[in-house]
Amino acid sequence: MSRTPLISDPQHSYYSITSENDDSSNKSFNNYNYDEQSNNSFEEINENLSIIRDIIRNLVPLGTIKVAEDLITEPVIDYVFENCRRDPNMVFVVLYYARGIQEIIKADDDDLSGGPALIGMRRKRIECSELLARELVHKFDDQELLFTKILTKRYAFSQYDETRKNALDLATRLYSENSDHGTLFLSDDEVQACVYALWTGHLMPRISDNSPIDYYIPKHSQHFFENLKDLDLLCIPRNQYLLDVFAYVAFLIIYTLFTINYDEVHVIDSYLEGSMYLLIFSFILNDIHLLRKYGIKHFLYLRKFLSFIIYAIFIVDLTLRFRNFINPDKTLPSLHRKVLSLVPLFLHWRILLLLDAFQPIGRWLTQISRILKKSMSYYILLSLAFIAFFQSFIVLESNKHSGDNELGDKNEWEIFKLLIKGILIAPDFPTANKMDHRFGFLLYSFYVFIVSIILFAVLLPLFMTALTTRRTVPEEYLAHFAFLVLREVRQQTRYNYPPPFNILYYIFILPICCIFGRNRNVCTYVNILSRIIFFIPLIIFAWIQVQLGKHNQDKDIRDVDVKELSDLPIPKDEKQMLREILYKLNAINEQQRKVQSKLEVIESHLGGYSV
Repeated sequence: MSRTPLISDPQHSYYSITSENDDSSNKSFNNYNYDEQSNNSFEEINENLSIIRDIIRNLVPLGTIKVAEDLITEPVIDYVFENCRRDPNMVFVVLYYARGIQEIIKADDDDLSGGPALIGMRRKRIECSELLARELVHKFDDQELLFTKILTKRYAFSQYDETRKNALDLATRLYSENSDHGTLFLSDDEVQACVYALWTGHLMPRISDNSPIDYYIPKHSQHFFENLKDLDLLCIPRNQYLLDVFAYVAFLIIYTLFTINYDEVHVIDSYLEGSMYLLIFSFILNDIHLLRKYGIKHFLYLRKFLSFIIYAIFIVDLTLRFRNFINPDKTLPSLHRKVLSLVPLFLHWRILLLLDAFQPIGRWLTQISRILKKSMSYYILLSLAFIAFFQSFIVLESNKHSGDNELGDKNEWEIFKLLIKGILIAPDFPTANKMDHRFGFLLYSFYVFIVSIILFAVLLPLFMTALTTRRTVPEEYLAHFAFLVLREVRQQTRYNYPPPFNILYYIFILPICCIFGRNRNVCTYVNILSRIIFFIPLIIFAWIQVQLGKHNQDKDIRDVDVKELSDLPIPKDEKQMLREILYKLNAINEQQRKVQSKLEVIESHLGGYSV
């Protein structure tokens, strides 16, 4: 199936600060889109939702044992495609139905209602909806239509519906609630092509009221100096991601150089320390801005939680520095060193999690995440065993030192070390014998047996099951990459200054905008200042854009002349061949029924004449 190439629309800058007239034109543009949808497609989208609901319910009744691949066949896909009148909103409607079922499952889990059979039926309906949405995507030939109308166009079911979403948003929300949902759709090649277009800036959102309202295909120049003038390059998710990586890597380098020469006195140390605290301050400002925009769920991700721990460490460190400056104390420098020694434990993991957009690292992290999720029961059982035996040894030692609190605290620390050695498969039986010659030895032997043999035997099968799931690691990584890109796109605003450039924004730009508003003179001032601030990043991004444009152009030249071979015997899998045979048999049976009905009509006429 050949695809219509992308059509380059006139470039629309959404990064530069627009004037009040431009804002009013944007509002009229928004109202035009909403009015157009309210007049033309509200009834159609609700009718399509009813059709999809009836189809999925008939395909997946309660107690069905068929898998999604056996239910979503070519005749079913054609039936949906024709009954929905080939409307581009059908993919959104199918995913909207799947998202509704997921919310029902979540509500049932909260109030402990719904049996296993009912939950299994609903999960199978979600899987069938994903597969149906993926196959419907392949029914459209025009790639521009696929990118701008089917996957990224925002739909609503009434004019009062303010939560307008698109198909990609719904799929990523399915994935964020449960990683088993949404993966089938997001890992599809066509969907990934749209996601990659968003990632590289070949598909960009128009921004209104600091939120994406529409997506369009920009016209990027192949000339270096033309790209250098384009501030839209700074809002491409890939470039924003590179700026974040650069900021954290620079912070790691500065921290390393500062701690290496901590005991020596150099002039450069004060500059390194100042740069380190400046970067931390810019990171905190950026997260405060995102926290105000998205709420506490912004810190639900592991990388953000690690950032929060790093911020807390540096705040404590800075407090110690001020305290030592006001009231010098000999113990504070050693405490300052201990606090700074905690930073690498979280900073290296923070940077590693930040690199998940690079495919090799992302796949590796996806596999590790899968293993950790599957082995969570092992860590829960290990924690329970540790707490239980810790309490047992506390009770065993409480009679010996009931009147000495200091010695009791010391024994608690010894018990803690004793149990940790058992977890690390380095048991300390002499210390256990000191607690109680016989019973202490037997109790500690039982603990080592459970931790080293029983729980370790449970851990190995859990690791094996993590590698034998239905979804492969590449599929899960592609779904995670789509979730990452859509999250970056949702965070885009018209004024987007990543760390450490956000400090310059709060110093030079925000006060001017607050005092003088957003008139044309202020817009000109902000554009000029933005080009000065981002001069070096713009040079790098312009060069990357030119190089990628040449690479894509060479690839298009290689693929432009493709001769279709209709007689080529393309191999098919067994399931696909069986589906085609069944489809042809159904068509033959339908023809036979029509012929039989015609014969009966003819016989009735002939019988009437004979009488």
